[in-house]
Amino acid sequence: MGCINAIFTIILPRFALLVGWYNDPNFWNSLYGSQLLLGVGWLAIPWTTLIYGFVSANGMSFVNWIFVLFAFLLDIGTYGLGFFGGRKEYSSYRGS
Repeated sequence: MGCINAIFTIILPRFALLVGWYNDPNFWNSLYGSQLLLGVGWLAIPWTTLIYGFVSANGMSFVNWIFVLFAFLLDIGTYGLGFFGGRKEYSSYRGS
């Protein structure tokens, strides 16, 4: 199950961003202003970068900002899974 989670949270958004950028590089470069910001988003917060790219074409309404917020929380949760996944193993040392 951990491998499926890794594929979903790490590889999938980066692959989707790469495919989207390859198909329409002008849209993605104009959306973020430069390839540097797109690259930083690709490395650090790929879900937020991807969702922002999808919803910003229609204008940023309140509902669209909620989607971006949930994508950001998903990115933050991806980095925190290592601690919470091993929490039971760590807590067993306190019982001895």
